[in-house]
Amino acid sequence: MSLISDIKDQNIFHIFAFDIIKYYDSKYKKVIIDSSRLDLENSCQKWRYFVLKKLYESVEYADNTTYKNKPTHKDFIFSKFIKNGMDPHVKKIYDIISSKNEGKYILLNQRNSEDRYLYDYNTKIKLEDYLSSQDLKLPLRVCNFGIMTPEEQYEICANCAVFISAHGAGCTNLIFTPPKTPLIEVNFRKHWYCDPVCDDHFDGVISPNEKCNGKLCYHPIFHKADYHNLCYFIDKPYLEIEAQTYGRGFSSRNPISKRRIYIHGDNIVSYINVLDLMGYL
Repeated sequence: MSLISDIKDQNIFHIFAFDIIKYYDSKYKKVIIDSSRLDLENSCQKWRYFVLKKLYESVEYADNTTYKNKPTHKDFIFSKFIKNGMDPHVKKIYDIISSKNEGKYILLNQRNSEDRYLYDYNTKIKLEDYLSSQDLKLPLRVCNFGIMTPEEQYEICANCAVFISAHGAGCTNLIFTPPKTPLIEVNFRKHWYCDPVCDDHFDGVISPNEKCNGKLCYHPIFHKADYHNLCYFIDKPYLEIEAQTYGRGFSSRNPISKRRIYIHGDNIVSYINVLDLMGYL
């Protein structure tokens, strides 16, 4: 029997939440990816193929498939922060995909320069430089998923003891991390004013740290609960670090597209020390 994977999205979280989770069924042995109007060389599509290969015996491409699968799971709720109980369906998917390794290092996901790049608030230095100067229980490794193959992303996540990342699609790679590995997500609750970003913010008339008039805001309340809810679904430890300020404005109208993000690096260190005391490291 064959399953059809047909979402056209180029965001790995959307692919995972609204295609893989929604339609996964263990009775299928083969999955067919509807490749019509799909860029198979896109890194997100390569990631999709890699994940599906872990769930099914065979993965193939075909054009213009017409069969529609019956959903096996309710839609993923990502706009409300809900402390869901463990979801057996999603947990089963995670158990198949995830590594069973013991963590060896702390992993920091850093994007390209001026693209949600993380800095320490007090010293204004790159977060990796700040953390490297601290007396941490485990060594620090830094990655940039945007320049890595899916296999490389899996390998580096499969051996991490703590996963640190700013909010973004790269957080979806928490599904590759060992069961004990917590996610520490840098959120953008502070100074969350407009979605999409208003003209005054985007054009630099006002700082991203200043409130706009908000009259045309679609989402004036922070609603990015994607990974918070996913962690609860798979019974994974979840922690948040709140951004303090943002620098250099926005790279797009998406309000998560801040160029620079400043956080209290000492809060990250405190979290890591607590995780050590709790036996996660």
